[in-house]
Amino acid sequence: MPHRSPSVPPPPDRTPLITRLSTFLLQGDAVLAAWERFDDEHTDLDGWPYDQDAYDARQAEKDAALWRRFSPLREQAAALLDAAETSADHLAGKSGQARWSWQLAHLRGALERVDTAHTEYERVVADPSTSAEDLLAASAVRNRQASEALVDWLTHGRAVLEIHAATVRAGQTGIRLTTRTPHAATTASPARRR
Repeated sequence: MPHRSPSVPPPPDRTPLITRLSTFLLQGDAVLAAWERFDDEHTDLDGWPYDQDAYDARQAEKDAALWRRFSPLREQAAALLDAAETSADHLAGKSGQARWSWQLAHLRGALERVDTAHTEYERVVADPSTSAEDLLAASAVRNRQASEALVDWLTHGRAVLEIHAATVRAGQTGIRLTTRTPHAATTASPARRR
């Protein structure tokens, strides 16, 4: 069994959360666009892959890329949603959009699925008998389980940017995190695969 060195946590990311969200949305859209091109070129008219192994490998790469793009945002995403909800509440009736509350709830549910997938992965990592192969497999499972939820973030995450922009237009400072403890994510059942 390979020896594991103690992990050193990375330094905290000082990039504003709004910027991290915007970066994820841009990079995530590029990942999905590349995946859609691959899917179009490597499947028949009924959607069946020409080479299932190559297709599965490329899909795993797409899932891993989405996970990497979301990672800088993941730990504080719940706090970002809390701040966005507070800002949206202040905008209600002025320049707020009725769909924002639904979109924020949808983002929170997607974040719960991401957190559930990561918690399962951390259980495998915490087991000292886990092999390097098991770690790779657990990482791939986490990425696959979180993929659909991350696509939901790509679909609805712009609502947070809209709330931020509307808050700034209303003469406020935009979405800012408070000093209170971030909202704790609740455990949700893993998302079903399509």
